[in-house]
Parts: sequence; C-alpha cells; structure tokens
Amino acid sequence: MGLNRWLILSLIGIITLVACSEDPDVLYSKAETEAALGSKQVALNYLLKIQKTSPKYTEAYLFAAKLFLDDNNLSEAVNQCKRGLDAEADSAKILRYIGEIYHVNGSMESAYQYYRMAVQADPGNAKAQISLGNVLNEKDLYDQALIHFNKALELDSANYMASVGKARTFINLKRTADAIVLLEAAVKDEPMSGSAYGVLAIAQENTSVEDKTILANYALAVKLEPKDKVVWDAYIKFMINDQDKKEAIQAIKNYLNHFPEVTTARHSLAELYIDLAQTESLSWLEAARQQCEQALAMENEDHYSHALLARIYLLQEKPRLALLEAQLAFEINPNSTYRELVDQAKFYTN
Repeated sequence: MGLNRWLILSLIGIITLVACSEDPDVLYSKAETEAALGSKQVALNYLLKIQKTSPKYTEAYLFAAKLFLDDNNLSEAVNQCKRGLDAEADSAKILRYIGEIYHVNGSMESAYQYYRMAVQADPGNAKAQISLGNVLNEKDLYDQALIHFNKALELDSANYMASVGKARTFINLKRTADAIVLLEAAVKDEPMSGSAYGVLAIAQENTSVEDKTILANYALAVKLEPKDKVVWDAYIKFMINDQDKKEAIQAIKNYLNHFPEVTTARHSLAELYIDLAQTESLSWLEAARQQCEQALAMENEDHYSHALLARIYLLQEKPRLALLEAQLAFEINPNSTYRELVDQAKFYTN
C-alpha cells in the first residue's frame, strides 16, 4: 500500500513537473531571465518552444522579434511577427509591432500601413491608435492624427502617451495654449515620466515663458527619457539658437553619448568649435577637426564634414589641405557653396 501510494505521488509529481515545464507563462519568464543575463539564444529557444506548444501566445512572437531587432536583423524580426499572424495570435498587437519595427528603422510609409492595419484589426487597441496618430503627425496630417489620439483617450482617459501625442498635434496646429493645458495635466499625473516635460518645453518656446523654465523642462525630459530623440533634437536646436555656445557644446556632447551615430550633431558641434575659434582662440579648431573625422569614420561620403574640414584648414592657414577637402566635398555633392569653397582654397594656394 505504501509503495503504491509512493508511485502515485511520484506520477503526480512528474505530471506536474511536465505540465509546468510546458506552461507558456513559465517558459516566457525563463526567456525573460535568460535575455536579461545576455543568453539571447537560450531565450529564443524558450520562445520558439512556446510558439510550437502554444501557437496563439502573442508575446512569444513579439519578444522573439525584439531579440532579432536588437541584433539589427530586421527581416527575421518581421518574420517572427508574421509567424504570429499565421498562427492567429493577436493580430492588432503584432501588426502594430511590425509598424514599430519599420518606424524605428526609418521606413515611415511601411510603418503607417501596418499601424493602419492594426487599428483596423482592433479599433479598441489604444496603443495602435497612438502609434497611428504619431506617424500621421510625422506625415503632417494633423487633423487625422487628432482623431486617433482622441480615440485612444476615449478608450483610456488617463493614457499618458495619448495626451502627449495629442499635445504634439495641438502644437503642430498652432494651438499652443491647448497643448500646454494637456501637458501640465500630464506632468502632474505622471511627474516621473519625461515625454510631457519635453513637449511642454517645445510648446513654451512659442510663448513668453523664460528660458530658464524651458531649459529646466528640457533637462527633466532628457534625464527621465534619455532615448527620446525627438525631444533631444528640439533641446539641441534650442541650445544652439538661443543659448551660450559653450553650454550648447556640452548639451550636444551629452546628446552624442546617447546617439553617437548622428553625424549632424557632430557637424553642429564642429560649427560651434569653429565659431569659438574665430572669437576666442584657434586652438578650438582641433576639437572641430576631430568631430569631422569621427563623422567621416562613420560615413566616408559625408560631404558636409569635408566642407567643414576645408574651412578649418583655411583658418589654420593650410590651403593645400583645404583645397583637397573642398574638392572632395564638391565631388560628392556638387553645389555652388562648395564650388566657392574650392575657389577660395585655390586662391590661397596660389
């Protein structure tokens, strides 16, 4: 009797263990742990197992897509999502994520199409409504964007990102006062989220609000949401146009810590160094040159960096080097400005 009871308990334990090992929630948790530890392939194996045993488990496709996207494998990230569509997982979630993949990789039209399909698949998906609103803003279709942000707020009246998106739309529609009302409420409701602070600063630039208040909001925004490139870009533009050059330089350096691949930021930094060289000391030119060379290391056909180097070498009284850089700029992008730079360098060479 005791032996039979032991066998029954053992069988129950084995069945329970097998059931737990196949439980998609348990497997997904293991995948999250492995990914956090850097074992992406092990995490992916768990996710593929979920896809096989629980084919409608939507998050398994989305997480697998994210792992491929983190490795810059765009095509396989999209394929993972399409596997989920074939398995009849949550189509709205998956279509929205495909749109997001294309969006972050600069394919705005593809992003728009997938966001639109996500909303059609499930009009009650607030995230899909917000994503479609955001891309419509980028397409300058502000009235259409407003429809989708309003729909998201109908679904979830306290949705922070819907409020921020609607405020962005108001700014684009020159309804600054309406935008500020929304943003001040969003900041009050979620003081530790950064997006509203950044958009509030953008809105305040069109008012009589003091620069120190605008700067404080930008600083909070980039501290709380350091990867929000839209706000960072607005912040840098404000610093370059309206603030002390050395403070602008520091802001751009901070920006490049987060977005080192953005060559236009290096151009702006080089230009500020050139300005300082002309007003303070030619020693700033070395820092300008370094920024141009770093930009060219990432993109060797960067004509603007070649043109900036030509300006730098002219200031350093190195006309032959200036001529070489000016000619490279003109060869890559023949325009009148670069032609004048070539002629100027030739003049000092002769």
